[in-house]
Parts: sequence; structure tokens; C-alpha cells
Amino acid sequence: MAIVIAHLLAAYAVVAAPGLGYILYRRAHERMLAGDPLAKIKLHRAILIEQVLTTAMVITLWLAGGVPAARLGLGAPRSWWWSVGLSCVLGTLLVWRSISLRPKAQKILDQVKDRAGALLPRTPAEARWFSVISVGAGISEELAYRGFLFYYLTFWFPHINRLESALVTSVIFGIGHLYQGWKGIVGTGIAGLFLAGLYLLSGNLLLPIVVHAVADLQSVIILGGQPTSGTATEQAA
Repeated sequence: MAIVIAHLLAAYAVVAAPGLGYILYRRAHERMLAGDPLAKIKLHRAILIEQVLTTAMVITLWLAGGVPAARLGLGAPRSWWWSVGLSCVLGTLLVWRSISLRPKAQKILDQVKDRAGALLPRTPAEARWFSVISVGAGISEELAYRGFLFYYLTFWFPHINRLESALVTSVIFGIGHLYQGWKGIVGTGIAGLFLAGLYLLSGNLLLPIVVHAVADLQSVIILGGQPTSGTATEQAA
């Protein structure tokens, strides 16, 4: 059972996730162009379902598949003080950076709307949903792309070292954001490499989960969940 789940999850992360993300995003984009005021929230809900299912598969490998928690990044970190302390420091820096960028919210949105315009929140309701999936991404994507894929690679390809695993998982993580185009793939791939480094340094997913979630929450802090200039059609273009 564990082998089947592991192969299915690996296939999903490598092949299905990029395609599913692209399809969901394009549908949301089309709904926005058609004037659907709930287009983004529908996308957020679909993403949340995917996050829950992905997390459930990884947890199933642990609880029912017999994979040790430590192999999936769920064991104790090498140092609780170091992991918690660095989580607080990096989280605080990201929040401070987000607050400092709020005056430039419209400019930033104009720069990224072609990559994620149909995803980013523009109203308080969208901001609430985006906050949920930001935390969900921190948990589910770190479990899948760091915890699980590191385990999968070392189990089935034992000749791969940690640096090679970090590079491979980061490439897969970047491709998983296919809907953002090549710039998004490169950007998230680099972010994935940084998160993989945090995972290897701490020996546990706590630190990368916190940093990942807060990094995604930056959009809520910067945009403030309030509409900026531009029509819905312009935002989705």
C-alpha cells in the first residue's frame, strides 16, 4: 500500500500537479474575464481541496504506510531553539518587508498580474481565502516537495546525495507552478532551493513550513485585501 501511494504521489507532484494548476488557473482567468465576482474564491477553494488531499496522502504514508515520521520531515528538528528562533526571525523579516512594500501595492500587482492576477486577493473575502491557502501551501507543499520527495528520491535512488535531491526537488517545485509562466517557474524553483536548504539545515519541516506560509501571506499584507485601481478585466489580463 505504501509503495502504491508513494508512486502515485510522486507521479502527481511531477506530472499532474503542473497541469492541474494550469487548468484551474486558466478557468479562473476565464471566469474573471466573464465577470464572475467569485472567480478567485472558487479557485482558492479548489486549491484548498488539492492541499488537503495532498497532505492526507503524505500523512497516510506515515500513519498507515509505515514510513518513519523523520523520513518525511515530521520528526524532531536538530535543535528546537534554532528552528523556532530562525522561524521567528525570518518570519518577522518577511512581514516587515511586506509592510514596507504596501505603498507600492499597485506597482507590484501590475508587475505580477500576468503571472498570478487570477489568484492574488483584491477584496477582504478573497484575502481571507488566500490567507487560508497560503498556510495550506506552507504545510502541503513542504510535506510533498520537501519531506516526501526527499524521502522518495533517497529510497528509490540511493546514489543521489542531499545536494542533488535539493536541486531535483526544487526543479519539480518550480515546474509545479507552470501556470505562472517561465518567470514563475524560475522564481519558485529558486525559492524551493532555499526552502530545501532550510529543511536540510534544520532536519525538520517546521522552519520551511513557517517561512513558506509567511512568504505566501506577503500578498495579503501588501495588497491589504482592498481593491486597487483597474477593472476586473484589466486585472485578469
